[in-house]
Amino acid sequence: MSEVFFILTVIYVAYVVYAVVDDEDSAAPSKKAANPGAVAFKQPPTPQKAPVTENKTEPTLAENSTEINVEPPAEVTQTKINKLAAPKIELRTVVMKNPKTGEEAKVATNYRMVKRWVKEALVTEGLLDKIYKNTELDDAAKITIAKALSIIKAMDKYKP
Repeated sequence: MSEVFFILTVIYVAYVVYAVVDDEDSAAPSKKAANPGAVAFKQPPTPQKAPVTENKTEPTLAENSTEINVEPPAEVTQTKINKLAAPKIELRTVVMKNPKTGEEAKVATNYRMVKRWVKEALVTEGLLDKIYKNTELDDAAKITIAKALSIIKAMDKYKP
């Protein structure tokens, strides 16, 4: 008998929830119409562009064909030099094998998520001075760690 009473109670609660949700949906448009002080969001007006006029005082390319500046601005040249001078760092996940135990592990670029044996291998191979703690990771340390990880991932000793 208690099971039947429980089932009827669940059905009644479901009906009440359905009725309340249905009433809210039908009452929503009338609330918007009843509130005359409501702020309606509008698209901001688009600024009108001034018509482009040609400046007749500057010589055109045809008139000034002997003076052509082909050198890029200094800012562009400096950024290209910085990009070329930056070292190539491997940013993909690689599977490495522990030569002592034979365990294979995925090694990503995040030093915090690297297994302990990989950190120890970085130190034993001489790629890092020490095993860094998470609080010691600053920008300079992250760059050296990324370089060291890319080197150790390429070593045949740690490939599966």
